[in-house]
Amino acid sequence: MTHDRETLAAIAARLIVESELTDWSLARRKAAEHLGLSARSTPMPSDDEIIAEIRTHHSLYGGEEHVTQLHAQRELALEAMRLLPRFAPQLVGPVAEGWAHAGSDIVIEVFAENSKDVEIELVNLGADIDARTTRDGASELRIVDADWPMRFIVREPGQRRDSRFVARMSATELARQLAGDLAVDR
Repeated sequence: MTHDRETLAAIAARLIVESELTDWSLARRKAAEHLGLSARSTPMPSDDEIIAEIRTHHSLYGGEEHVTQLHAQRELALEAMRLLPRFAPQLVGPVAEGWAHAGSDIVIEVFAENSKDVEIELVNLGADIDARTTRDGASELRIVDADWPMRFIVREPGQRRDSRFVARMSATELARQLAGDLAVDR
């Protein structure tokens, strides 16, 4: 049974990275189908198991292409964060954690008394946005036309942060990370 979960996680990770899937449930079902297993009766791998396999996939097959793509995603995130300093932006999610693939959203958490303030700021910057509400009640502003998908999660001061986001990087920390990446490249 463990072997099946590990194999499912590896296949799902490959599908997510190579097909730039964002629907992990679909990736799990396709992985089960690939192995001839029933998606309903087979214990599926957790997100953490899939993330571990994505990291392995990147280390084995990603090479310079993955490093370049992640660096570009982080540069775009930093550019966006520097445009919104009054909202204390923090990069979170796969781009912050380093396992993002080309289809991964750049996720930036911002803090404001009113999500409309952030929405207005983004519109004034020329962004075409789609506003939604997350599962935990925060506002989500998705940039529609960007080089990479980008989401801003708007939290009110004191509102509980999403515990799924382990790594958090301020603009200063991200700039330092990017400068370190350049130093390694030389």
